[in-house]
Amino acid sequence: MNAQELVNAKVLDIGSGTTVGSVTGVLIDPQERKVVALRVDGGFLARPHYLAFENIVSAENDVVTIPTRESLVQRGSFRAIGMIDGLTGREVFTEDGMDLGTVQDYTVEPITGEIHSITFAVDKERLGGLWHATGDSYNLPITLVKTLGENVIVDNSVPDEVGLKKAA
Repeated sequence: MNAQELVNAKVLDIGSGTTVGSVTGVLIDPQERKVVALRVDGGFLARPHYLAFENIVSAENDVVTIPTRESLVQRGSFRAIGMIDGLTGREVFTEDGMDLGTVQDYTVEPITGEIHSITFAVDKERLGGLWHATGDSYNLPITLVKTLGENVIVDNSVPDEVGLKKAA
């Protein structure tokens, strides 16, 4: 499933049948390369709460179901150091510093939360407009991603892997 499919999904408490809010973001453990929680806002919630990924009953059809609203906890319940809020919008660089573009989306395994791939858009402004395929999007397997953090660092082979070539 794409991470963007999760954002804005309605969160339903199947124990009471009530809507408890909607997903407004994800919390990622970059070392494990997985989504560990969903940020939930709105509904009866006065402030954001988090839903541990393992407490999701189902995530389909723009709805996330949870066993009970007691499944929602404060962010402090998760190891705070090193966690990042989503990947969308983060810049993508090769290990040698080539700025490739921006993360548009990423795929998440719906049972475990493991990130399988990222999709980034090539920005012709960053590449100087001298590249074929500027404005295109590319899907990379997580095996080509070296680091998830403030920026996403990918293997130096990525421009060749995705077919980025200088215009003649």
